[in-house]
Amino acid sequence: MDPSSDTRDPQESEIPQNDDSNELLLTRSLERCSRLVQTDEELRRALPSPAALEKIRSCNSTIESVATAFELYADRPCVGHRPLDAAATAADGGSAPRYLPEFRAVSYADVWSRVEAFASGLQHEKLATTGDFVGISGFGSTDWVVAGLACMYLSAVSVPLQTDLTPADLELIVTEAELACVVCSVGQLARIEDILPRCPSVRSVVVMDLLEGDRCGQSELERARRALRPLEARGRRLAVRAMHEVERLGRQQGIAPKVLPAQRGEPDPLMTLMYTSGSTGSPKGAMVPESLWRRYWQLAFTRSQDPRLDLLPHVGLNYSPMNHFIGRSQVGRSLMRGGITHFVLKSDMSTLFEDLRLARPTTLFLVPRIAELIHQQFQAEVLRRARALGAGGGDAARRRIEREIMAEMRGSLLGDRLLHATIGSAPTPPEVLSFLKRCFDVPIFEGYGSTEASSLTTDGRLDRELVTEFKLVDVPELGYSAADQPCPRGELHIRSSLMVPGYYKNEKATRALFDEEGLMNTGDIVEQRGPDTVVWIDRARNVLKLSQGEFVATSRLEVLYSAGSPFIQQIFLYGNSTRSYLLAVVVPELREISAHLRQRDVKPDGEPVRQLLRAEIDRIARENQLRGYEIPRDFLIEPAPFTRASGLLTETQKPARARLKARYGARLEELYATIERTQLEELRSLREGGGATPASAALAVKKALEATLGITGVEPRSARSFAQLGGDSLSAVRLSRLIEEISGVAVPVGLVLNPTSSVRAIVDHLEHALAGEAPRRAARFDEVHGAGAEVVRAADLRLDRFLGPDELAAARRSTPAAALPAQARVALLTGANGFLGRFLALELLERLPEEGRLYCVVRSPDDALAFDRLRATYESDPALLERFDALSAHGRLVVLAGDLVEPRFGLADDLYAHLCVEVDCVVHNGALVNHALSYPQLFEPNVLGTVEAIRLSLAHRVKSMNYVSTIAAVGGLDRSGPIREDEDIRELWPERALGAGYAVGYATSKWASEVLLQDAHDALGLPVNVYRPSGIMAHRLYRSQINVPDFFTRLLCGVVYTGLAPRSFYEGGRPHRAGHYDGLPVDAVARSIAAVAVDRRYPAGDAGERARRATYHVVNPYWDDGISLDVIVSWVRSAGYPVERVDDYAAWYAAFRDRLMQLSEPLRRHSPLPILDAWERPARADGEVFDAERLLARLRQLAARGGAGDLATLPHVSEPLIHKYLDDMVALGLIGPAAVRAAS
Repeated sequence: MDPSSDTRDPQESEIPQNDDSNELLLTRSLERCSRLVQTDEELRRALPSPAALEKIRSCNSTIESVATAFELYADRPCVGHRPLDAAATAADGGSAPRYLPEFRAVSYADVWSRVEAFASGLQHEKLATTGDFVGISGFGSTDWVVAGLACMYLSAVSVPLQTDLTPADLELIVTEAELACVVCSVGQLARIEDILPRCPSVRSVVVMDLLEGDRCGQSELERARRALRPLEARGRRLAVRAMHEVERLGRQQGIAPKVLPAQRGEPDPLMTLMYTSGSTGSPKGAMVPESLWRRYWQLAFTRSQDPRLDLLPHVGLNYSPMNHFIGRSQVGRSLMRGGITHFVLKSDMSTLFEDLRLARPTTLFLVPRIAELIHQQFQAEVLRRARALGAGGGDAARRRIEREIMAEMRGSLLGDRLLHATIGSAPTPPEVLSFLKRCFDVPIFEGYGSTEASSLTTDGRLDRELVTEFKLVDVPELGYSAADQPCPRGELHIRSSLMVPGYYKNEKATRALFDEEGLMNTGDIVEQRGPDTVVWIDRARNVLKLSQGEFVATSRLEVLYSAGSPFIQQIFLYGNSTRSYLLAVVVPELREISAHLRQRDVKPDGEPVRQLLRAEIDRIARENQLRGYEIPRDFLIEPAPFTRASGLLTETQKPARARLKARYGARLEELYATIERTQLEELRSLREGGGATPASAALAVKKALEATLGITGVEPRSARSFAQLGGDSLSAVRLSRLIEEISGVAVPVGLVLNPTSSVRAIVDHLEHALAGEAPRRAARFDEVHGAGAEVVRAADLRLDRFLGPDELAAARRSTPAAALPAQARVALLTGANGFLGRFLALELLERLPEEGRLYCVVRSPDDALAFDRLRATYESDPALLERFDALSAHGRLVVLAGDLVEPRFGLADDLYAHLCVEVDCVVHNGALVNHALSYPQLFEPNVLGTVEAIRLSLAHRVKSMNYVSTIAAVGGLDRSGPIREDEDIRELWPERALGAGYAVGYATSKWASEVLLQDAHDALGLPVNVYRPSGIMAHRLYRSQINVPDFFTRLLCGVVYTGLAPRSFYEGGRPHRAGHYDGLPVDAVARSIAAVAVDRRYPAGDAGERARRATYHVVNPYWDDGISLDVIVSWVRSAGYPVERVDDYAAWYAAFRDRLMQLSEPLRRHSPLPILDAWERPARADGEVFDAERLLARLRQLAARGGAGDLATLPHVSEPLIHKYLDDMVALGLIGPAAVRAAS
């Protein structure tokens, strides 16, 4: 958190504790907005246009309003998404999509073009047409927006589907609505596929959110097609298409005209169905006809209750489900106002706060669960800092700490441009709401509404432009009456211009929705505190709405629990609408419990009774597959049964809820408070506990779970999942962080949330890691370099900090390196599916003897998929794939599914032991290449990954260790002479500062790995070759083999996209050494490394043989060849791409930046925008020189020996290479083809 990033005026004072009115805050936000738009181009472009809104409101139909908006805002950014990191995804074989740390925008024009194409494709292919019902199932995305708008374009009926519906409810909706087409995400495809045999109305399935390069998603699509073929064989017409295929067909067959609702020939045609959650029974479809749909888009989405909000630019981040009115309204409001909506990357919201910092929204919708999480984070940080002050702190010190933390959170946690927020879906505790306003210095409006009635109140005030009539109706069974004093209370009934006419094909539910006067029954209990002012206090019909927005039918659950156990006589479930979980009062069946416990020689009182009741509740929950929020976290035990005589049962023997609340409410609220106090105390004790050991791992997990979830009695060996304990994705992130804080072991959020995981699995993970059973001593960044280190030292990096005494002793007993063969027979390669790694694999296979073998470790669930992922990296060129297949045949290549940071690469013990004996050459190329992450963040994957490679190299027999580093590991020195290969890196860089900057963290992780390898050589005689490549460029032969997201490719894209380059990239316009571009084709880099790694034959007396340690600079050694970036730009021009030279560098940079910012997708994705700061200033005229004599000499030796290939010389960067580079970029769709290729 960096308070310096806050955009507020330094003269603005913090909001006083008792003055957090939205009126004052809105005034401040309006002033702040006026300053922001002066310098922020994105916000200026997102400002609402009154003239545009007026034109949109004047249209005669919804589709005409929407089409008008897209026409008026055509050049504005419309939807933002996290772009796929194509190279990282390809490196992983396409099965696990990776994403860039940025948002890319799609313009209104491009979105509308897709809408037209998709709607046309649906119609031409008869997948869906006018009047058809179209289901849409998936998390919010650009594709979801396209699908929803395409339904409107065709005048088809859109039916958004919940992604977590039970199979029975999903089948009910599909059957009831008679869906003709289902548009679903890849993740929802299997669920849709399962019900299709019983849903004959569905004639097409369209799969959206299929990412280019996502082999796993494409495989899932093909699997579904195969699975559904038996239906087609029985005469059923069922097409399964990818969304992009439908769009392509739409364009090819011609764009169809949009269909106006009036063309359906119905008085008021149905346009969308919004199905309720079904918490009170089966889901019900709220009908939205055209007249109502038009009012939503023209009225609700274009205005705010306070008109001043309509002056603010709309930049949003949407994480709400699109089957819910909240999710759709956020998108609708943005579209109508010409704003931009970003969608969070992960539907489990694990990336929410990262996405917020990247999207920098001006407006935000919060649910209470998120608000509580932010508040809890604040409280925990206050507690930590106050504890650090010790006894010297007081109230004044605590208030100062609170102000400091709020200032830090204000400028970063929710982005630095937030102007206002709305919180809704359930009531928010007043203390949390007040905190949010004071912390973020923006108005936070409390909204209340429903699917059936739309928005009703803001900050408790009814929106009388929408709500034309309301009344309170007595609910005697709950004890509420309009005659209550001092304020009337009752069930709210309303008449609104936005209320639905009823439920689809459900006359009974429609009748129950309206009273005899035609007012809608909201089902909510409110208190009227003034004219047009109401406060929500409870749900009617025995349904609670918890703080995270989930509805809980308590009466149904009470029947399940009491009827499902002989030990539970009665149970009353209590839910506070400001909490996310239930509590209970349990009346035990004491006679049965006594007999059960006495049979086991247990006294039937106190804790044994509580444990038995807890076990019964959990068993019933498991058997009925209840969700976490339907399971009471704790309970009171009441020996006396509920009776009519005590007033706790009604005349019909139903629970008298108002009286039960009156009797137990205070105690249950105190139990809530106790749980929260316990949670804070557990956090304090855990953080002060001094760390965990294998023996205490179970206790650490138990306490962390109890502190995170606010419960007691967690059994560390339980088979219950985190969700069954009441956890969600946000608390899973918190649990992972907490366990890491107290133990130093990172517990993946995926392990916590995996439905097949359990408390026992989390404990096992922690125990194994702490015990170092794999075998590796736990070594965290702070253990090696010290907590909070800002400078890291080479002296910190010793092998004995990573390997235990027994391992080091065993390494000294291993067969020495002198016994290694002169030429490697069996090699092991890490990082084989990366850009360099795939060619290292080929070159190693070329050089290993015919009977030799290469093992490649590839991250994957199993060996077969690991092989497929590696093979997929060669598919861009048939000749390349043919070469791979030939070299990998006959068992010469073995691909193993493993993970570099797992102990022993995550391999089975027997396999690992076999490798220790068989392998004689290790080539460690694997690393997490991320130029934005810091060294502490890269410490585990890159440094500990190297430790694993060292461990393998020392086990049983000492092996030749070959490490692929980077020239950046020794770059940045302030010296005039060349950096030599024989210089000790520990002397070149005895320490490194952990500052920010492009690739600083990555370079430091490589430096640290080199230092460890040096130590392994000095202490244990490990033969080490270190290779430091510079820029790795395109392959000279094979098509489309370039590193798409790297520095050089992005620069070429930028020059081509903008048609601009500076007169010179260098200081003074006269490049000297910096004028030499230091890069080599990937084939030359891979060939050089593989040749040196495999052949250990040195001439007699050679220094390399004596030292058995050598560093090689795999760089372009022609420092005075004059081939600079300036020359490369001239070759871009000779390839036929127009490039204008700009004399003044600053003027070029400004124009370059502006043109890049104006790019549409997908061009922005591949441009230099993510690393634009690297070009802000011209390069130094006296750039660094890296001596490569040792490498060149060694390559000459190998070439002279014969059969080593083209090793004698390294290639220059050449005009044909740059032209081939550009051709590859065309083939990959990064740039368009040149019109005319100029003569060289």
